[in-house]
Amino acid sequence: MSKPPVKPLTAVAVVLTAYSLVACGGGGDAPPGGAAAALTCDTTGYTAGSVELPTAAQMSAYAGTYNGDEGSYGLNPGDPFVKSGTAAFVLGSDGSVTYKSVAYALKSVCIDKTAGTYGKILYVVAGSGHIDVSNLVDATLGSAWGVSLANGSTIFTKGLKP
Repeated sequence: MSKPPVKPLTAVAVVLTAYSLVACGGGGDAPPGGAAAALTCDTTGYTAGSVELPTAAQMSAYAGTYNGDEGSYGLNPGDPFVKSGTAAFVLGSDGSVTYKSVAYALKSVCIDKTAGTYGKILYVVAGSGHIDVSNLVDATLGSAWGVSLANGSTIFTKGLKP
C-alpha cells in the first residue's frame, strides 16, 4: 500500500509556517528562562550600581493595579497636594503598562538592589512620565507614586492595590 502524495499547497503552507516561526524567534512569546521580553533598565539616571533590571519573579511581585490620586502641589515647598482626579496605573508581570486605561510603551524598568527608606522601589519609565512602585505602603505616598505617563506634569500619588 502506498502513502498518499503530499499536496503541493500543503507542503508550501508547512514551509511558510516553519519559516515564520524561525523569523520571529520561535513559537513562544517569552524568551527562555522565564525572563520578561524586551525589558531594559537605563541606569544612567541613578547612582552607579544602585539599580538593576528586575527578574521575572520581581516583575510578578510588583504587577497589579494601583488606584491613586492625580493633582499637583503648590509652587512653594510644603504646599499641600491638591487633588484634581483619580487614575489607575496597571503594571503587567510582562512589563506591559497602562495609565488611565491607555497603554504606554515601556522605556525602562529598574529595581533597587537594596531596600531604602520607602522599601525596595521598582522604577517604571513610560510615556511622558514615570511611576515608582514600592514593596511597602507609605502613609502619605501609598505603594505607587510619580508623574503622569499621559502628560509628564500631573502628579500621581497614593497608588494602592485594591
